[in-house]
Amino acid sequence: MYFKRIKTAFLNRPLTSKLKYIYTALIFLCITCNLLILYGFFSREMSKTVSTLTSQTVETVSRNVDSSLSVISKTSTYLLGTTEVQNYLQDVNRSEYAILSRQLRNSLYLTMESMPLASSIIVMRPSGIYEGAARYALPSVEMDTFRDAPWYGELCARKGAPLLTINADGFLYFEDGKNYVTLIRLINSTEDARPLGCLFINISVDSLFSFAKEEGSSYTDFCVSSGEDIILPFLNEELNLWLKNTSVDALPARTVINRSALQGGTHANLAGTRYLLLKFQTSGMDWNYIAAVNYHLFTGQHRTFILISIVILFISFAFFLLIAFSTNRFVTAPLYRLRNAMKKPETGDFNHADVTPYQDEIGELQNAYNDMVDKIEQLLDAKVSEQKRLRKAELNVLQEQIKPHFLYNSLGAISYLVTSGQNEKAYDLIISLSEYYRESLSKGNKIISLATEINIVKNYLKLQKVRFPDIFTDEYELQEDVLSCQIPRLILQPLVENSLYHGIIPTCDCGVIRISAHKDKDSLILLISDNGVGMSQAEMEKIWNDNQDSTSRSFGLRGTIERMRIFYETPDICRIDSRPDEGCTITFTIPLSKTEKQDES
Repeated sequence: MYFKRIKTAFLNRPLTSKLKYIYTALIFLCITCNLLILYGFFSREMSKTVSTLTSQTVETVSRNVDSSLSVISKTSTYLLGTTEVQNYLQDVNRSEYAILSRQLRNSLYLTMESMPLASSIIVMRPSGIYEGAARYALPSVEMDTFRDAPWYGELCARKGAPLLTINADGFLYFEDGKNYVTLIRLINSTEDARPLGCLFINISVDSLFSFAKEEGSSYTDFCVSSGEDIILPFLNEELNLWLKNTSVDALPARTVINRSALQGGTHANLAGTRYLLLKFQTSGMDWNYIAAVNYHLFTGQHRTFILISIVILFISFAFFLLIAFSTNRFVTAPLYRLRNAMKKPETGDFNHADVTPYQDEIGELQNAYNDMVDKIEQLLDAKVSEQKRLRKAELNVLQEQIKPHFLYNSLGAISYLVTSGQNEKAYDLIISLSEYYRESLSKGNKIISLATEINIVKNYLKLQKVRFPDIFTDEYELQEDVLSCQIPRLILQPLVENSLYHGIIPTCDCGVIRISAHKDKDSLILLISDNGVGMSQAEMEKIWNDNQDSTSRSFGLRGTIERMRIFYETPDICRIDSRPDEGCTITFTIPLSKTEKQDES
């Protein structure tokens, strides 16, 4: 919430003020980044030297360990085929077994002389009986037979190749509690290659790394892990504590940690000391070598250089700030005023922008904008005048189209009624014709009430029923509160005429013309529908695209829609729903507020 208030307060400040804050923040960010880069450069160079030496040391240790294990593996290969091992694993009686056990034990002790790193060797039968030799003490067996060990399946799959594990994965137990690398091999008969037993050679991890890891080593401290299990811990207990709380797999190839982090947040004199940790993985075994190197940060010369760099950065900051204020004074502020001036035409204000008296780039932009405003205003005036002329011309054309032929046809029908003796009906038609023209002219008014427009349509259809008896009927669904609404004159009669001549008469059947009107919020909804021949999608697209000529059958419909579009200044004034042989419905959505404004003007 506090951050949101700060953000809102900042965004509500003037643009000039915001730019000052942004410039200042960028300058401080630039200084900070430069200092961090400088600090990282010296730290990287120092750690690069240390890490190079460390990686060489760890790689040497790894190669020596792999070499030692390779020598022991080759020696074990020779041991598998010796007579003592083969005879001991054969099925013999008790008296022979004692002799063979003694011979095997002597042979194993002799073999250990050639493997100084081996602490014990065990040869085991499938039944769990074994014989061995050890420098100090033989480990105890935790299972009845090696066939129950978790590694036995993998050992068989290796087809005689050795398997390296730690403490035989729990199969052997060592009383001293230390870790041992156990080399396990399956012993096969030299005669028929059938499995006879297992060979276990145990190498102490401490003795394996004794040549490389010494107490108080001045160059590095490292540990060895197999997955998440620590085989050989660090000499430094703080590093062991840190590694215990860190996943070995998540440790990157190179990581730098603070000594204070290892202390659990303790602020001691060692807080400035850092450790460089490097992780390597051997190719022979799935072991991780994690080396930790202690190194110093910077010398006094480096600190002096950093101080000089800081002074230079602050001098640059002063010049940068001067540039920022100058930019704001001569560029940003005039552009801000010009932008505000350019928004005024959206509200109909086409006054010239006056933000700078100078003829620089901003001044040229201001002059170009003023010229553009003048041209836009001229174009708008020309467009408005053109639209007015278009509205007047289309209305005149429409009225001229309606008056002559309708008047002649109506008079002809009346004369026929008179000559045929239907005087009352002829009198009624004369009254309807006079009311039709009187209300159509409306004393020159462009806007009339919906009630008057409906009366015009009724009189028109009454006259047409004389010419086309039993061809159509007309229906009206009008809400009482909409009859007083004001609409443009003669918008329904052309549409009704269009429905009659181009919708119902071509069907050669009796049709229905329906007119309905109701209010929907602030709009008047007018619907003119018929059940005539309807229109195809292509015909409707021609009407909307206004690409029909004056002789088209839908000239009255198109002209009326265009009048309504111009009058109400919106292209969405009308909707046509029609399909071939399914009739046609024309819906006008007239905004009443615009009608009132047009009436006042």
